[in-house]
Amino acid sequence: MSRKRLLLHGSNALIFTLLVLGILLVINYLAWKNGSKIDLTHEKLYSVSDQTVKVIDDIENEINVLAFFKEVGLDRQEFQDLINEYSRRNKKIKVKFVDPDRGPGLTRKHGITDYGTVVLISGKQEIKVKLADLLSGGIVNNAEEVLTNALIKISSDSKKRVYFITGHGERDIQNNAEPIGLGRMKRALEDQGYEVNELLLLRESKIPDSNSILIIASPSKQIEVTEIQLIKDYLNNGGKALFLLEPRTGNELVSMLKDYGLEIENNIIIDPSSKLVGGGDVAPIIAQYPNHEITENFKLATIFPFARSINVIEKDGIQSNLIAHTSEYSWGEGNFSLFEEGVAEKDDSDLAGPLGVAAVGEIEGRGKIAVFGSVDVISNRFFDFSGNSDLFLNTVTWIAGDENLISIRPRVSREGKLNITANQLRVVFLLTVVLLPALVLFSGMGVWWKRRNM
Repeated sequence: MSRKRLLLHGSNALIFTLLVLGILLVINYLAWKNGSKIDLTHEKLYSVSDQTVKVIDDIENEINVLAFFKEVGLDRQEFQDLINEYSRRNKKIKVKFVDPDRGPGLTRKHGITDYGTVVLISGKQEIKVKLADLLSGGIVNNAEEVLTNALIKISSDSKKRVYFITGHGERDIQNNAEPIGLGRMKRALEDQGYEVNELLLLRESKIPDSNSILIIASPSKQIEVTEIQLIKDYLNNGGKALFLLEPRTGNELVSMLKDYGLEIENNIIIDPSSKLVGGGDVAPIIAQYPNHEITENFKLATIFPFARSINVIEKDGIQSNLIAHTSEYSWGEGNFSLFEEGVAEKDDSDLAGPLGVAAVGEIEGRGKIAVFGSVDVISNRFFDFSGNSDLFLNTVTWIAGDENLISIRPRVSREGKLNITANQLRVVFLLTVVLLPALVLFSGMGVWWKRRNM
């Protein structure tokens, strides 16, 4: 073959190769530009679930998503990959990334205190979710579930209202500074899209029952008979309520709740084993959660300081369950005089652990009740302790009846297996070991013979 002809063949091969590479680059660029990708994993690890796709498709109003992440980081990249799947499917989802260090104005405006916080805004509604995983440096495993549920809430036509009863020395939900205040808890509810109000029952003839949740946070003074009747009427008509009753408070509420299958003991829980994990004798660490919708896959420890024990009893038309209890080393101290002297010891008259500290009840499939044997569990001092805020917010979500909120389990890759028969194995052998090598060999001989005769 002449040098000129060899150069011509080489140039054609080079041009053809560059052309193929150019086409592949253009296809990849267009796919990247439009956020398109093909997920070939068996578990669809890199695609959103069918439930999420339905939620995204149903969105009709524009939703702005502000993502507060550092300029560079694994969490930012993982969230960008996730949110691109949402915005690609529905153009009404608008995304903007904000570096809190470079955008202090927006950061302060939306009350952002942690990197990895995402704010969803629709009209006057605003919901905040925290997605950063401090252990991995990326986002949490259930980020899709958290984000999709936030979309469901903010797309809802009706906003749920939480009413805190006042007028009996209850804990202050406006107090953000003092350890005993409930300001952080109030802000967390608002971040979840709830409208939080105070309600002075003495001035009301009825508790608002439209999309409402009633919360009573450890009254230190007696609640009047007329107010108790208002609460009972509210519950019997399908109302939803959460009671937080620390030791030696709310005796009239204790009597009322017994009619709903929830028996609250007049004691204080002592748990010496909690010292081993940073708690105290009167601040039991909770790590045991009976099976319930609220505690499904809940693996975080919680702390219930200054708590009383709760039992569930059978009542017609009411289904009640414990959702958290102490360790077997705890007991319910009923002698407060000894307790105040600091010499409380377990005796035969004390209830032995494990003891319930949180319980729920359903009234004939209509009203819902939850009771915590502690109020400090949601105080400013302890609200951010491990799983305290999660357990509280999960309970409120259940009380609110948000059955439409979805649960998307984190998907993990698994080892793939290929099962083939003996005949299929022979076919594979013939193709890969005999036919293909033979094809290459004869093709090469043909090219050699053709060039030899040129």
